[in-house]
Amino acid sequence: MSIRPAKMPIPALAMLTVLIAGLPVAHAQTAASGSVDPVVADVVRMLDVGVAPDLVIEWVESSGRQPGPLSADDVIALSQAQAPKELIQALLELSARPPPAPSAPVPAPPTYSAPGSAPGSGAAASPTTGTQAGAAEDCCTVEVSIEYKAHEGYEGDRTPVPPRDLFVYVDGVFLARVTSLGDIAPRGPTRVQTRWAPGAHTVRLTRELHVENKDLLTPEAVDNITTVSPVVLTLTVEGEANYNLDMRWIESQFTMKRPLSWRWVRNGSELASEKHVGESQEKWPYLCEDVEASLADGAIAEWRAKDRMKGCVTWASLWPPGVTTTRQQVLEELARYDYDPPAPYIGSTDWGR
Repeated sequence: MSIRPAKMPIPALAMLTVLIAGLPVAHAQTAASGSVDPVVADVVRMLDVGVAPDLVIEWVESSGRQPGPLSADDVIALSQAQAPKELIQALLELSARPPPAPSAPVPAPPTYSAPGSAPGSGAAASPTTGTQAGAAEDCCTVEVSIEYKAHEGYEGDRTPVPPRDLFVYVDGVFLARVTSLGDIAPRGPTRVQTRWAPGAHTVRLTRELHVENKDLLTPEAVDNITTVSPVVLTLTVEGEANYNLDMRWIESQFTMKRPLSWRWVRNGSELASEKHVGESQEKWPYLCEDVEASLADGAIAEWRAKDRMKGCVTWASLWPPGVTTTRQQVLEELARYDYDPPAPYIGSTDWGR
């Protein structure tokens, strides 16, 4: 005798169908609840509609929004949305950063005394226009985000090259120094907030290593090893607004793509951008003034100076007319802080360190 399975009542079957249909979107409903951070909820929604995780990470880094400390519900919602480990780690790092104080005034960028004037005499001039310092305070906030990853090469018989940091200059003034953690190590971007006056501004990148040469008899002789990226960024500030300059300089041993990508954004709208431009670090020319300073200090021999001077570029050639800051002034200021000035000196709040 055969036994037929009992038929499921129609109401129960309909209820089961509804439950099964609701399973794939359970994480979206969880993210929409009040128990999940609003930034995490937006991330989950983007993942639900198929936005690529790397684009979501770029949005998180450039949006200016910061999640609070991630709760268990936040992590569960992200896991249910199949967020990759890198995205969750980026959110964890961002949530751990101290938020900027909304009422704290942003200091003006550093200035240098005009030639022939004494420091503190009130004769300080803007390095871009020669006008009184502080004009930039009347205009626009610029947040610069810098991600720097690079591998170092070898000298001679597989001797590793000492690591060199990425330096960022705006209109001849030092803005930020970023240390690479290698070409594959995970790291969030360094963020610098400053103020720029209306008009055109020039941004240049260098790789620098300022080190005492202990192999020579000259005491405290500093070798200034500085090379310059050929890329010139000319960015325009117009009227009161919030601007973002996002730069990624990534040179990996595992890709043939050019290393620099950047975006210039005004009040959330992109004004200009480029992807995978610039030359690899091995092709950057030396900075002539730094070679001359190393030779004059006794840090390098004449034959090495002559070798570096081949094809070197001068500091003045990096900037448009009107920039009066000399490289010697920059080196003197950097040397006062062992070539790693603190955040107050650069007139910024560095949330990335």
